[in-house]
Amino acid sequence: MRGLCALLFILQINVVRAVTIPITIEEDIYNYAQIILADKSIESVNDFSHPLCQRDIVEFVLLQKALKLGGLELTFQFELGNYDARNIKLLVDGLLLVSFDTLWYQEAQQHIERLYISDAIIRKGEYFAGLYVSPKNVTSIKNKITEDLSQVSVISSRSWYTDWDTLSALSPKQLHDESDWIVMAKMVSRGWIDTMLVSFNNKMPFEYSGTDYRIIAIDGIKVPLQDSRHFVVSRLHPLGEETFKALQEGIKQLRNSGFIEQSYKQCGFFSPHVDSWRTLTPK
Repeated sequence: MRGLCALLFILQINVVRAVTIPITIEEDIYNYAQIILADKSIESVNDFSHPLCQRDIVEFVLLQKALKLGGLELTFQFELGNYDARNIKLLVDGLLLVSFDTLWYQEAQQHIERLYISDAIIRKGEYFAGLYVSPKNVTSIKNKITEDLSQVSVISSRSWYTDWDTLSALSPKQLHDESDWIVMAKMVSRGWIDTMLVSFNNKMPFEYSGTDYRIIAIDGIKVPLQDSRHFVVSRLHPLGEETFKALQEGIKQLRNSGFIEQSYKQCGFFSPHVDSWRTLTPK
């Protein structure tokens, strides 16, 4: 009987490993990741000092590394598109196994009955973001920002709870809702909106650019986002429990080795360049 149980357990593991898992991901993040990985295996990636790197790409690698370290081999089939606003629904409905992008804890815990929440990947107090503007408007907008954002217009997304709450507490002149990050960047780049909240990267001066947009961080101002970020796994997905266990074990190993913090530093997300910058703290 014990032998039969052991055999069934081994067969179950092999079936899990043979499954191809569909994963929805933002198209630009996936394309940047392919450039940075440059045909390297996930296991061999240990440097994120590429100018195209950003938080999402670090997490694209961290999640896959963690699963492998946790002993789970899954093959992912990536479906590209604009999924930021839809992924949470897919997860809670059991149609998506895991999010390749971390979620704020306050967002994830709203669905605690349907989602497994990993240990913190970005711990509370580690996340600072910049206020990004059109390169043409840096000086004029910086001069309007004193103790809050009451003299400038801002764009973000209501679905990004922590960003939205942080910006709302800074009393912007106008706060516009938009679900697509690229659209936000284009509106700021064209000067239609004054500024947007974006994480730092490893390129000084801090900036992001793409087709029809270029935005640059206002030097000397940073905004603290007081929450932690976590990977989430669907409780309703058939592979949810096993995936979560493997993920937790892998995260523990990556944390103990210092790889998580090192990766965010190399990417510029944790940047020593902003240590002395003024903190624009919500009241």
